[in-house]
Amino acid sequence: MGDLVGYSALVARINGVVSPVTRRNVGRRWQIATIRGAKIRVPRRTGNLGRTIHEGEATDVSASVLVSADYAAAVELGRRAVDIYPRPGRIGRNGRPAALAWGGSRRLSGSLRTGSSPTTFARAVHQPARPGRPFLRPAALEALEQEAELLDVVVDAWNGAA
Repeated sequence: MGDLVGYSALVARINGVVSPVTRRNVGRRWQIATIRGAKIRVPRRTGNLGRTIHEGEATDVSASVLVSADYAAAVELGRRAVDIYPRPGRIGRNGRPAALAWGGSRRLSGSLRTGSSPTTFARAVHQPARPGRPFLRPAALEALEQEAELLDVVVDAWNGAA
């Protein structure tokens, strides 16, 4: 194979494209594009969910995007219906079993404002299922479709290995 003109340069270029460094750079670019797209798509109320989107580990085999808010999966995938009851053994002011209370003037965090009191009470609450509002998966798929940035890494590796 040594007689073939340009064979060694071709082998060097192919090795440059499939090297672990190139694969890690492609994964890193995809990871950054996914984070950018997810922060744009994330449903906003307080902005907390968007602030918790960050990069995970990027290796030559995988790259991860992490969302550290504890409710991220419920937003992305949806949630099943739940019934909410007061904790067992709790007694209300009137000596009867405790009730759930909500309403009144509240902050965005959900806590009551100073001087406000709850306006609605119940012994049990049924919350219906909520559909998902995906933001992470569509961002990853769009980042993969916009392959110009990923292609630049491969082209640079190809040209740099010659």
